Amino acid sequence: MENVLTIAGSDSLAGGGLEADLKTFEELDTFGLSVVTSIVSIQKNGIAIYQEPISVIEQQLDSVLNNLPIHYLKTGLLGDLATLKLLTSKLRQRNQKMVVDPVLVFKEGDAAIEKDYLDYYRQNFLPMAYLSTPNLDEAAKLSGMHKLKSRSDIQLAAEKIQAFGCKNVVIKGGSRLPGEIALDYAKLGQDEYWLEDTKILTGAIDGAGCTFSAAITAQLAQGESLISSIKFAKEFVHLGIENGIIVNKKLGNVWQGAYRQKRINHGA
Repeated sequence: MENVLTIAGSDSLAGGGLEADLKTFEELDTFGLSVVTSIVSIQKNGIAIYQEPISVIEQQLDSVLNNLPIHYLKTGLLGDLATLKLLTSKLRQRNQKMVVDPVLVFKEGDAAIEKDYLDYYRQNFLPMAYLSTPNLDEAAKLSGMHKLKSRSDIQLAAEKIQAFGCKNVVIKGGSRLPGEIALDYAKLGQDEYWLEDTKILTGAIDGAGCTFSAAITAQLAQGESLISSIKFAKEFVHLGIENGIIVNKKLGNVWQGAYRQKRINHGA
């Protein structure tokens, strides 16, 4: 069984973050390990984020990397520039396939710090990634474009992200684009793919992005090709949203067990 590492924030409601990653890894027959960068709590008036001390993050990372072989990992919420620099330094020394889900949430909330973070992310962290999986807003930030409104905008953003050295990019349109189709775009080297599915009208979408990138990582660890892993992950997330868990009137979580349940029901 392949070991798969997630470096991400912890979500107390377990919709996204490393909880979603670990559940996905488990469902897809890989052994998940984690490095916690931050603790995220959803409150009535917003999101509270506690950033782990850099020494604690380094201790966790050393513990994993020094004890187990890690050939596949994914990253999510990293949180601040110090963490980003630490991970870049540590992971640059190693040879692994890294799926980068650029969760662009900043504890400081300062535009100047965000610019420093984005600049470093683009120039130093992205080039190490085997695949990056931004949503529309994240792709706009990474590419320096104001907003992605059309297919041509999405294609251009993917090219700009590739230009930083990340060879493979999936931009998740999801339910953000108008119309009845959930649309994603994959630019894998010079090859491109438009992935379409019917939108699901539900509030159970928290963790969709984390689950998507985690499913890709697990499938790669199982020896699947990149495009097959992406297509599978889209189906995995679709089922998870379709069978999601409603938390309250505003929140709902993807259920990572939906794919397994479908296989059980169909006798697979």
